[in-house]
Amino acid sequence: MTMVRLRRQDPRVVGSYRLLRRLGAGGMGVVYLGTDRHGKKVALKLIRPELANNPEFRSRFAREVAAAARVRGNRTAPLVDADPEAARPWLATAYVPGPSLQRRVGERGPLGCVELARVGSAVADGLVSVHAAGVVHRDVKPSNILLSPDGPQIIDFGIAYADGAGTLTHTGTAVGSPGFLAPEQVRGQPVTPATDVFALGVTLAYAGRGSSPFGSGPVDALLYRVVHEEPDLEGVPGPAMPLISACLAKDPLMRPSAEEVRDRLAVLARRQAEAAGDSGPRSGSVRTGGVKSSGPGPGSGGYPAQGSGPGGGQGAKAGPGPKSGAGPKSGAGPKSGAGHKSGSKAPGVAGIAAALAASTGPGANSGPGAGPGAGSQAHGGGGDSDPDTGRNRAQGRPGAPRGTASPGPRSRGGSTSGARPSAQRRRRRVLMHQAIVFVIVTAVVALAIAAFQGADGDSGSPRPADNPLPTETVGALAPAATAPAADWANRTYADPTAGGASLTLINGSATVGADRVDLSETVPATFVGEPAVVVVLTRTPGAGGPVTQFVELFRFDGGVPVPLGVKAVQTDPRATATKWTVEPGAILRTVTIPGEADVVSRYAVRPDGTLS
Repeated sequence: MTMVRLRRQDPRVVGSYRLLRRLGAGGMGVVYLGTDRHGKKVALKLIRPELANNPEFRSRFAREVAAAARVRGNRTAPLVDADPEAARPWLATAYVPGPSLQRRVGERGPLGCVELARVGSAVADGLVSVHAAGVVHRDVKPSNILLSPDGPQIIDFGIAYADGAGTLTHTGTAVGSPGFLAPEQVRGQPVTPATDVFALGVTLAYAGRGSSPFGSGPVDALLYRVVHEEPDLEGVPGPAMPLISACLAKDPLMRPSAEEVRDRLAVLARRQAEAAGDSGPRSGSVRTGGVKSSGPGPGSGGYPAQGSGPGGGQGAKAGPGPKSGAGPKSGAGPKSGAGHKSGSKAPGVAGIAAALAASTGPGANSGPGAGPGAGSQAHGGGGDSDPDTGRNRAQGRPGAPRGTASPGPRSRGGSTSGARPSAQRRRRRVLMHQAIVFVIVTAVVALAIAAFQGADGDSGSPRPADNPLPTETVGALAPAATAPAADWANRTYADPTAGGASLTLINGSATVGADRVDLSETVPATFVGEPAVVVVLTRTPGAGGPVTQFVELFRFDGGVPVPLGVKAVQTDPRATATKWTVEPGAILRTVTIPGEADVVSRYAVRPDGTLS
């Protein structure tokens, strides 16, 4: 969102929120960036005075606020607070940083197939949460979809307003935005979840081709095309076109459900990403079915953050480790950070000892060209370089000190046709060679001992079957884009602060004594390759004190959530935001404190699903 300074006529305080900036204005009112007394940011919408004086509007506004309060989902900006009875009614939702989909397309052009499918799947997942609460959004459009660092988020659910001219928000008319309304909305018929699916189809067509499938122009012309004409899908990525066309069916009964759209787009994104290659596109662009798309490469695990470019550089192009950072190339250690390139070239302790004897024994250094390179070749190091000179032995100047002329052919006794170095210089060279070999031998032996202990445990005995492997060696948990739908807002959870007692949420909240517990986040994941979800609850003490969060991991058994592990963590009272994410093998908590760097805590997930 684009922020501008407050105008003279703008209020500075609404309710308990201090207003900081303007985020936008629409048919219903002005949206501000505000903060509560704890510094938590919200998007606060203040209704226009002329609408506030309309009793019918107030009644509808109150009903919609109540409906929006029921919506819970990780793809929607939740309602934080509202006052429908104020002189100028207002509501506040969680602030979502990031550009809108409309701005992203306007600045950088249409989305490619993979990115379009990923964004669409996430938005459809948000609509699943909205519809599960018995709410119809009624105004799904690109400007109401924000591309946050954590993926697309839907805003303004249940409360319709539009930017600019042509807004249809007056009481008694269709609620929504021209060009994104479903035919039944235009006709004044009742809206259903299929109404949002139609608007989602228009939004995806816009994102895939860069313009609305029903064109532009006067409102009346747009509405006529929506009801009577077929959409123009030219330019939409081919693989996504059949599903988008189905969403735009004139008959609501012929449209797929939000769940079906979510699942089909998730499959499409995965298949198109796999078709582009396992490592992802080098520059964030792929070709799918002859259509060029620019989206994050497969495996990037997210969406463009803050409007950043697709592909985002989520992973390095190179392999798992530095090419030569692990040790010297001439046999002193493995060639790459990932391990030995060939087992036959890994020097054993006996080989290094032989090299040490060769480099220090009689005749080992009888001439200026006889360095330890020969010894390195003896134990499989390849003899590529001479430690004495740093030169490659294949250059034809073996053993020659830097800056000297070629010493000529070597004699049998080790001498050359050039001048022999002094005895003192030869002794210094021998001592240097011995020191280098000693360090190498010590390092290799230490690494061998550590590897032996790590692989075989105590004295080489096998690990007991009931002793799980360390968390670091098991990537049981991994991030995911979507997860099976579940009613997380009405479920029983464990309370680790009460000795394992349980608490039950109703409509996303519960009261425990004087404390209030709310559903905060649900993060999709996979556990041992199967769908899973990380659920976060926030417990706010009624008597004051630190806020506690419960993070619980669930897997699915036949579509039914099964709890695995739960952990309670306290939050810093200075924190203005807390975000939970999933990485391979662990759950991350990122805490934002004004004026300080974000604090990231890592909670490893054991092979049995419990949290450390």
